[in-house]
Amino acid sequence: MKRKKMAEDEGTAELSCYMMKVIDDLMAGKKYPAVHTYISTLRSFIRFSGGRDVKLPMQEVFTPGRLKEYESWLMVQRKLSLNTVSTYMCTLQAVYNRWMPLGSGDYNPKLFDDVYTKVESHIKRALTEQQMKRLMYAEAVPISEEQKRILAYFVLMFLFRGMPFIDLAYLRKKDMKGDTIVYRRHKTGKQMTVHIPREAIPLINEFRDKTSQSPYLFPILDAGVCSAWELHRHYQDALHRFNKSLGKLMCLLLPGFKVSSYTARHTWATLAFYMGIPVGIICQSLGHSSVRVTETYLKPFENERIDKANRKLISSVRKCKWENTQSYNKL
Repeated sequence: MKRKKMAEDEGTAELSCYMMKVIDDLMAGKKYPAVHTYISTLRSFIRFSGGRDVKLPMQEVFTPGRLKEYESWLMVQRKLSLNTVSTYMCTLQAVYNRWMPLGSGDYNPKLFDDVYTKVESHIKRALTEQQMKRLMYAEAVPISEEQKRILAYFVLMFLFRGMPFIDLAYLRKKDMKGDTIVYRRHKTGKQMTVHIPREAIPLINEFRDKTSQSPYLFPILDAGVCSAWELHRHYQDALHRFNKSLGKLMCLLLPGFKVSSYTARHTWATLAFYMGIPVGIICQSLGHSSVRVTETYLKPFENERIDKANRKLISSVRKCKWENTQSYNKL
């Protein structure tokens, strides 16, 4: 009843004001990735609508026609991917459900039926063993000191069992305890203990933050930033710069192969899967919340594994047929 009354009271709400209230709630709960998504969605819709000075009454925003126009603008004019379009639409859907809860008199359960709110599952490319080896031992390639640092971060993420870039960025000097790194995953809060491979030691020694002022192991985040939200924004900027620099570097080292910060994690998981390492071990290594998450993570590659086995079987049959033919000819 209280939520229904809230919807009635805010029936004349304006989108920007309403979403900023939601963003403030998310900020108070330290849900910074969600804050980033809501801010991006709001900015996008304001741009679509003509700019900051345009008032956006909720009743005019949440109509099938207006939402369809926005979707078309995202796809045709902005040329965004389907997953990005879905992110914006799902965010607006969450705002609508909060503003007009299920059971309210004016609630429209089919409002978002005609716009894209699904998630396209893309099989992300992982590096092969040979490609990863080339990156790990790329000393002979003439690259700048900054490019060496970018490459070192990528290789370290792989060596640290597919560590995400956000966890690498937030690693602190005190997290190194002898020959191990003990830290908590930024996404789940799960404690991780990673043995430091010998291949990682020279990279850590060369590219670690050597100043006494910074608590971070690597000079990725600004030690002077105190606010958690500002630090998250600083991380987002660092991630953007890293991926941009990594893309340029891979044009030299692996021409024609698109690589991002996620590729290191994806490569570790994929190579482990192909080696026959049990899913439960991969789950623990990646810090997933459950084996089910890992199975979903690896599911796209099961068919590749089966197809490879099928090719091996067919090759065996063909070889067997040839040997049998030779035997028959001798009779």
